[in-house]
Amino acid sequence: MRTTGKLYAFLILFSILSYKAIGADGPKDPAGSGNGILGFGFGPGIGFYGGTGFGPAVLVHYDHSIWKAGPGTISLGGQAGTSFFWEDYKNDGIDYSQAWTNLGFVARGAYHYGWDVPGLDTYAGFGFGTRVSLYSDDGNKTGKKASNIGFLPTAFFGGSWFFNDLLGVNAEFGYNFSFASVGLNFRIVK
Repeated sequence: MRTTGKLYAFLILFSILSYKAIGADGPKDPAGSGNGILGFGFGPGIGFYGGTGFGPAVLVHYDHSIWKAGPGTISLGGQAGTSFFWEDYKNDGIDYSQAWTNLGFVARGAYHYGWDVPGLDTYAGFGFGTRVSLYSDDGNKTGKKASNIGFLPTAFFGGSWFFNDLLGVNAEFGYNFSFASVGLNFRIVK
């Protein structure tokens, strides 16, 4: 089993065991007006300016619920993320390596639907920000470095399950720093 598969299996098992150990008494409205959610996630990265194959992505986000809107709330917040890609290859007996690092900073907004299910938070939103992509290779001992700065639009949807008032697990999908990420959320209560 690949390392990524083992990591996902570990997170699923951790989630199931945490549910039993911590309890299922999550808050009735985790993203209720005035509350904040701090999240940490990881998944397969997006190579904005380059990179092929699998590259890991790490992201951090904060959403602060501002307005009540129908059965849910609207949150505003931000996100920072990074993804890494690398490649080693040979050409005419010479070893080469290339590496890409993508960094991004995004302002984001989301709508959190209120399901009246204790512990459940589902949401969808969009954001915009800036990404910086850095490239380097050893280029047959001459080396090359390049960078690219660009606009970074994002669109996402996800869900969280809170075991108690403070801790939950999260999954998020869309065009972000990763097409799919999993992680932990921490609720900051007003």
